[in-house]
Amino acid sequence: MPDPIIVRCSKCQQRMKVTPLATESQVKCVGCGAVLRIAAAKGSTGQTLGGQASGGQGLGGQSVAPATVPATPTSHFAPSPAPQPRPHAAAASAPKAAKKGIPKWVFLVVGTLVLLPLVCCGGIGLIVSMRVNSGKPVPIAVSLRAAVPPHQFPQLGTPEKTYPSGVKRYFVRVQSHPTLPGHQMQMQVFVPAGEHAAHSLPCVLVAPAGTPMIHGAGLQEHEEYDAETLPYANAGFVVVHYSLDGAIPEGTDDESMPGIIGKAYPAFKASGAGVVNGRNAVEFVTKNLAMVDPQQINCAGHSSAGSLSLLLAAHEPRIHRCVAYAAAYDLEARMGDMASNFAMRTLMPGIKEFITETSPMNHIDTIGCPVLIFHARDDSNVPFSDAETFVARMKAANKDVTFETTPTGDHYDSMIDPGIPTAIEWLKK
Repeated sequence: MPDPIIVRCSKCQQRMKVTPLATESQVKCVGCGAVLRIAAAKGSTGQTLGGQASGGQGLGGQSVAPATVPATPTSHFAPSPAPQPRPHAAAASAPKAAKKGIPKWVFLVVGTLVLLPLVCCGGIGLIVSMRVNSGKPVPIAVSLRAAVPPHQFPQLGTPEKTYPSGVKRYFVRVQSHPTLPGHQMQMQVFVPAGEHAAHSLPCVLVAPAGTPMIHGAGLQEHEEYDAETLPYANAGFVVVHYSLDGAIPEGTDDESMPGIIGKAYPAFKASGAGVVNGRNAVEFVTKNLAMVDPQQINCAGHSSAGSLSLLLAAHEPRIHRCVAYAAAYDLEARMGDMASNFAMRTLMPGIKEFITETSPMNHIDTIGCPVLIFHARDDSNVPFSDAETFVARMKAANKDVTFETTPTGDHYDSMIDPGIPTAIEWLKK
């Protein structure tokens, strides 16, 4: 029988005396229980292996196949030819117990006691600071490239309402990719009365107003938005009233608002403040509404929708003309307090940069179509002087801008009359 050899466990470094068999075999480490593979005996005597034994590595660095014959350390191996040691030497020759390191829970406790104050005092502040300052400017043009429009749009289907004038209103729900901006939209489509030849009608795109430009707005079937849409259809325009990503559910109370905003803001931000939705509305018109002249797709909007109308004109070259009623032209000046508020910046990372990027005042150079600015002198929401400043900068940049005013009517009524009738006449020119 071959002489015993010394092997060392690769996991716990336990040294053991093992008698190799004629074939490859296995031995269980007495220290940690790992199964070690033992090479077959080669006929040499007094062999000592300095390498480590492990489950996948042969002794002495040789690769071995799994063995089927078990082997055990010689201290438990019955037919060992070695002479019986003296009682006091037996303990010395027996396998030593595996050395135990410091328990992991000790490091956990010590680490917690040492690091917890640092985390509480500085770490949390660092994390919050990173969140507040994590919002790098995302150009609207980048958002447009990242969010490709749907390949297909639903057909008009059956009208949900027919007005006395003969105008038909349809409701279209876009349900494409669930996570891409602009792929979960709703649209109300107003079609003038009568039959229409291909490419025979102009079109006006209208977004919902009344948002603070940090979240969007959805549309519901049978919803009435006629005051700001129907007049265009009665005048012979196809009207597409489209939703904005990041809508706030109706009936949201003040207590729930922070959590809702925390979810709505990223969606609105990813849509480029709704420009992606406007671009997709243009795609819908060109692909599904054969009666619309693709060279006469206009956009119009009031207040926050007026701001979006200007942004859409700056980023969508297919817009023929743009109308903005009482828009927020300079968002940085209007929303500066929000941008500097620590709580708001924590809730909405990158809000300061987002406001800068979505302010129409910062996109004058890229507006390439004629623009109509309409503003009441007694507007109590957006100062009339803001409109004057914006128009002056448009003219300084050699842009085609028309400035129409009215002495009364405040923020909303002035848009209904005389604003929309004035814009319809301007669009028809």
